[in-house]
Amino acid sequence: MCGIVSYVGSEPKAARLLLQGLKSLEYRGYDSSGIALLNDSVKVYKNKGKILDLEKNIYSLSEQEQSEVEQSICGIGHTRWATHGEPNDVNAHPHLDSDASLAIVHNGIIRNYQSLRSELETKGFVFKSDTDTEVIANMFSSIRKELLSINAYEDFKALRELSSRLEGSYALAIIINDSNLNDVTKPVKRILLAKNESPLVIGIGDQENFAASDSDTVLQFTDKIVRLADKELAVISKNTIEIQDFDGNEIKPIIEVLKQNDSIMDKKGYKHFLLKEIYEQPTVLSKMLSLIEDQSFTNFKLMDFQIDFTNIEKVYCIACGSAYHSAQVLKSILGTWAAIPVEVIIASEFNYQVNFLSEKDLVVGISQSGETADTILALQRAKKTGANLLAITNRPASAINNLCGVNTYITPADIEISVASTKAYTSQILAHYLLALQIAVARKALAEEFFNEILHNLKMLPVLIEQTLHRANAYKEQSLNYANYKDFIFLSRGINHVTAMEGALKLKELSYAHATAYPSGELKHGPIAILDENVPVISISIPSKYEDEQVTAEKVIHNALEAKTRKAPSILLTTDSNQDHVSEFDLVVRIPDIDQVFSPILATIPLQFWAYYIAEDLGKDVDQPRNLAKSVTVE
Repeated sequence: MCGIVSYVGSEPKAARLLLQGLKSLEYRGYDSSGIALLNDSVKVYKNKGKILDLEKNIYSLSEQEQSEVEQSICGIGHTRWATHGEPNDVNAHPHLDSDASLAIVHNGIIRNYQSLRSELETKGFVFKSDTDTEVIANMFSSIRKELLSINAYEDFKALRELSSRLEGSYALAIIINDSNLNDVTKPVKRILLAKNESPLVIGIGDQENFAASDSDTVLQFTDKIVRLADKELAVISKNTIEIQDFDGNEIKPIIEVLKQNDSIMDKKGYKHFLLKEIYEQPTVLSKMLSLIEDQSFTNFKLMDFQIDFTNIEKVYCIACGSAYHSAQVLKSILGTWAAIPVEVIIASEFNYQVNFLSEKDLVVGISQSGETADTILALQRAKKTGANLLAITNRPASAINNLCGVNTYITPADIEISVASTKAYTSQILAHYLLALQIAVARKALAEEFFNEILHNLKMLPVLIEQTLHRANAYKEQSLNYANYKDFIFLSRGINHVTAMEGALKLKELSYAHATAYPSGELKHGPIAILDENVPVISISIPSKYEDEQVTAEKVIHNALEAKTRKAPSILLTTDSNQDHVSEFDLVVRIPDIDQVFSPILATIPLQFWAYYIAEDLGKDVDQPRNLAKSVTVE
């Protein structure tokens, strides 16, 4: 993985469009990039590092080589996030077969690549890289030569044979050098595509066609797309699109027309996309609240889900990363407001639970990209059991939306360009509050007075976030005192354990510091052993007017003070009016007053700033941290 873009057309602009497409894929995260162009031969240009480096290398070629680049009307490109083989120039995509007759780019993981490689080596194929993708290139080359030798070659036949040999997930784009064929049999320039468990879409232009990992990449060139389904193959030329399934049945392309969004790639004056996206959070949440279909007590609806919530006996939330953290909020509030048991499971672990599902279960899949492989596969398995599916994403043109259909809630967070999630994460949490409220109302589990209180508190969130954003300079000044520490511990209890987890994750993602979150009661059960003056402890304690929740907040304070006695620098994140033991901390980070149950969104904002300012001070790549991918499209 991570991103594919391809072009075939009538004008010599393939290199320019491929580089443009690769830049739009940068938000996914990557460690190398490259393009392959088809003229009278296949030429590959690739390197470790940024697309800007690739671009410089291409435009520093000799005059003759640049002329070849600029004449191309067909090519494929890729941004790579390493899975097989370390990030370097050789392992970067695209990959050629042994005799440079074709080039391929690939997202996914081939599980049986080692046995295929051994088989090919016995046939004389030579490998230069450590990747599974080069294995695919040589396997396809071998299949193609065998079919040509018996005059039985055709693109779809070769693709079907290739797919029958591969075990795993893949989105493939292949270009072939046919210059050795005579003019009668020589086909037009074209791109061969194959999809299984990794996203791939075709963009339809005027005398040109595209293929890419996501619709947003092709949206800058055309608003018409065809979305390939699993186990589908395609051959595209400048004028044609042909699609078949793995069994050879023809598939009629279904064309979608997408809406353009020109503002996505605009930083709007901010230094980094991450900072811009932090500041977009109140706008996103305001829009979510304004779009609620019905705000009445008797029939509150976030949207008209086609699910009978009165029939649900258990809820399973499946997600990864920040989305997994957000789901913990739904677990906390849905259990309280609607008396439904909720289990939150990391998507890659869900397979071990699927046998327990029934039509009385609700499975909620959460993914900001809508393409997270683990989450998609978990939902597909759940669907086979008859369980109810519901999805939360900020990407309407996504696999998760296609899978869950009318039961997909699409937040207005839009695309995050920065790899580390901010506005998508907080919009997911608000979606969980609103979904829990709809379920509780449907089940008649709330008194009207409590319903009104909940809705009032949720509607206050955008205003409170705005007030919190105004404190950015104070958060910056506070955070930079801790920029050079290498280890952090985050503590909280109850609903804000999610805030501790997300705060630790943001710091890890952006600054590369080691940071771990614990329920504060766990401190004594092992983690306290690592505490000393070099390990700051950030404790999140938000007061509550409800007695049991207030006890939780007080216990966090007492556990934090246990850390202080071990000489650990002690930092407290709390509300403006809270004065409980604050004088005993080395630093107090404040947010506007808010009750504990509604605080996870607000309490996350200072921690987003802390991670951002520490990373910036250390000179880290804030928008594209090392080793990270925005859209994880492999298991």
